[in-house]
Amino acid sequence: MISLETSLRHLAWSNQKLFTMFIDQPDEIFGLTAADGEWPIGQLLTHLAGSGEWYRYCLNGATWTDLKPVVNGSVAKEYLAIMAELDAVLLEYVTGSDQDLEIEGENGIIHATVSLILSQAVMHAAEHKGQIAAIMKQQGHHIDLDALDVWSFIHQSKSK
Repeated sequence: MISLETSLRHLAWSNQKLFTMFIDQPDEIFGLTAADGEWPIGQLLTHLAGSGEWYRYCLNGATWTDLKPVVNGSVAKEYLAIMAELDAVLLEYVTGSDQDLEIEGENGIIHATVSLILSQAVMHAAEHKGQIAAIMKQQGHHIDLDALDVWSFIHQSKSK
């Protein structure tokens, strides 16, 4: 059975690969949406990091910083370090106890466990990566999600 640690290591690896894919993209790519009123790709990329900041807050109470919107490839490149830092925080918690957490949210106290926060981080990122790939395809571009999947991560990890 795949472990939560493997899932989190895959998350960190695939986040780096995803943001790297956008470094050389033309600026207009970051404004593409699936439909009017939907978030553009750049906002979805920014949201991935913002979510990482939220998970860090949930786990250790750290305050988050205002993130620069991802509007071009040079900002996407800056996010490689941001995502690496946030993903490293998640990995710090994988071997600890599965504590019950009380998290102060916008609408009151949220009750969760460490494992729920870590699992949500993995699933949430996968959902948005699929959304980004769908927008790209709809607009005539391509992201190979197979290059970001767990199979590819495991294969590359074994090749090293």
